[in-house]
Amino acid sequence: MEKSTRINPFTPIQLGHLTLKNRVIFPAMCNYYSDEEGFVTRQLEAFVQARAKGGTSLFILPGSPHGKPSAARPALSDEKYLDGWRRLGDICHAEDCKLFVQLHPAKHQAGRDPNLMLPDHMLVEVIEELVESYAQGALRVKKANLDGVEIHGAHAHEVAQFMSPYYNHREDSYGGSPEKRAFFPSQIVSRIKEICGDDFPVIFKISSSEMISGGREIDETVQICQVLEKAGVDAFDVSVAMPESEAYISGPMDLPDAFNLSHIYQVKQSVHVPVIAINRINTPELAEKILAEEKADIVAIGRGQLADPDFVNKMISGEPINYCVGCNQGCRASITKKSIFCMQNPVTGRESTLTYQPVSDQEKPKKILVAGGGPSGLEAALVLAKRGYQPILCERSDKLGGLINYAVLPPHKASMTRVVDYRKKMLEKYGVEVRLGCTVTPELVDIEQVEHVIVATGSLSQIPPIPGIHQSNSYTIDEIFNNSPFTGKHIAVIGGGLNGCEVAEYLVANGNTATVIEMEESVATGLNKNRRYFLIKRLKEAKVEIHVNTKVKSIALPDIQVETENQIQTLSGFDGVVVATGRKPNQQLAEAIEKHNPKVNVHVVGDAKTVGMALDAIWDGATLGANI
Repeated sequence: MEKSTRINPFTPIQLGHLTLKNRVIFPAMCNYYSDEEGFVTRQLEAFVQARAKGGTSLFILPGSPHGKPSAARPALSDEKYLDGWRRLGDICHAEDCKLFVQLHPAKHQAGRDPNLMLPDHMLVEVIEELVESYAQGALRVKKANLDGVEIHGAHAHEVAQFMSPYYNHREDSYGGSPEKRAFFPSQIVSRIKEICGDDFPVIFKISSSEMISGGREIDETVQICQVLEKAGVDAFDVSVAMPESEAYISGPMDLPDAFNLSHIYQVKQSVHVPVIAINRINTPELAEKILAEEKADIVAIGRGQLADPDFVNKMISGEPINYCVGCNQGCRASITKKSIFCMQNPVTGRESTLTYQPVSDQEKPKKILVAGGGPSGLEAALVLAKRGYQPILCERSDKLGGLINYAVLPPHKASMTRVVDYRKKMLEKYGVEVRLGCTVTPELVDIEQVEHVIVATGSLSQIPPIPGIHQSNSYTIDEIFNNSPFTGKHIAVIGGGLNGCEVAEYLVANGNTATVIEMEESVATGLNKNRRYFLIKRLKEAKVEIHVNTKVKSIALPDIQVETENQIQTLSGFDGVVVATGRKPNQQLAEAIEKHNPKVNVHVVGDAKTVGMALDAIWDGATLGANI
C-alpha cells in the first residue's frame, strides 16, 4: 500500500534553507513587555520561554528597525540592543524553536512629521533611506544569531501603506498599479537578500483584504505577492484588515473560525513558497484540517498559545487544552491594559511573577473550602490543586459555571463554554472534590473544620428605585437567561451596558423586539472595541431601538416615562421590562461566616469582591490561589 503523504501539523517544513520541526508557529504581537527604551526584559524572556517550551516551531517577535523605542516591542535600531535579542535566541534555540524578528516600525518613524510618513508625501530619498534601514535591521538580526525576519506589510503600517490604494496615490515608480505599489517592499526584500545572503529567510506579512472601501482587495494582493516572491520572499503570512477595519485584525468570537481562509488559499494557489494561515485558528482539529486540505502550509496560532503556552505539545499528548475563546478581554484591551494578557490564562505576561509554588508538607493539612463554582471559584480551586492542596469546591446549583452559564446564551458567545469545560477537566485530573447542589453555610464550615473559605458567590442584579419597576412583567437579566417568559413581545431593556445589549440581542434571537434605554451617551462602553463593533452592528441589523442620554422615571406598562435633555416624555407599546442596570457583589455568605466564626480565614474573590469582567474574576481567583 502506498504510504500517505497527508500533511499534518508535525510534518517538518522548509522556509528557504531553514527547517521548522513542525507547522505551528507563534505570530508577531506587540506585547508591551519591553522597557521604555526598547530593551528586552525578564518579563519578555519568560513569556517567550514558556511558548518555546510549549512546542511551537517558530516564534516571531516584533522589533523596531527605526523610530523612537518604546515598550511595545524590543528595539532593533542599534547594536546596543543585540544582547537582549541574543538572550531570546538562546532561549528559543534551547527548545529547538526558531526565532524570527518582525521588522515593525515605530508609529512615528524617526520623529518625522506624520504627514510626511504617508506614501504620497514621502521623498524618494527618504524611501531609499527606509529601504536601507530595514535591511540593516535584518543584518542586526543575523548578527544576533537569530534565524530570519518577517517584514510587516499588513495592517496599514509603513510598508503596508505603500501597497494600499487607500493610502498610495503616487504616480511615479512607487504607485499607480499593484506592481508599482509593490516596488518599495520589493526593494526591501532584495536589499535584505543582498546583504544577509540568499539563505537568510524572509517572511512577508500582508493583509489579504483591507476590508474597507477604497482599500486593497484579494485580487491585487495576489498580484503583489507574485511580485514579492520574485524579489526573494521565502513565505507569506496572510492576515487581514487595517486600522479602519481593526475589528477583523484579531477577530473575536463574533467572527467564524478561520474566517480569512478562502483568501489565504487564493494566495497559496498563486505562489510557490509556503503560505502561513492566521486569524481565529484556535483548535488542533482546525489546524489539522487546514493543513490536510492544503489550504495553507503553516498555521499561526497566536491567541491560542496565549491561552495555553503548551498548546502544541498538548496536540501530541492529548492533555486538555486551555482554549482561547475569542473574548479579546486581555489581548486587545489596550485602553485599560496596554500589555498583552489573557482571560483564560492569568499567567500570560506574568510568567516571571505569578508562579504556582508547590506547598510544603507542613502546609498541606490546611483545609480549604471554595464556595461558588463560577470562574473565580473554579480558578482558585484549580490553582490550589496545582500547588498540592486538596480544596473542596461547593456549588449550590446543579452545574458549575456561575454566570458563564448565562454568558454563553446570547448569539456568538458559545465559545465561552470553554472557560468552564477546561477547568472541569482539570479539576477531575487533580481529583478535586466537587459538591453540586451544596449551599455553603457557617454551620457547614464548622462541620468540615475548615481553616480557609474562599467566597466566590458572584454578584446580584442591582435594581434601581424606579416607581413601577417591581410589577409582574419586570425581570432581571438572570431571570430572563434562566427561563425567558417572552416570545413575540416588545421588551424594554433598562440599561445599555454590555449585559443590557446582550440581553436585547438574546431577546430578539428568541422572537421578540427590543428597545434599549441607557442613561449615558453610548451603549456597551465597557466592551473592548473589536467586540463592540460587531455587537453594535448586529443590534442595528436586528432593528433594536436604542435611546441614549435617557433616564427612566417611572414604569406603568405598556408605558415608560423617561427624561431626556430635561424633557419628560412617554415611550409606549411595551409588554415587559428587563432590568440591566448593573450588578452588585454578593457578600452575604462572607459576612455570615465572619460573624459566626471569626477564627476562620475568609477570602472574597471575583464578582463577590468587585464586579468586573470574566478576566478580572479568573485573575482574582488565580492570584489568591497562588498566595494563600
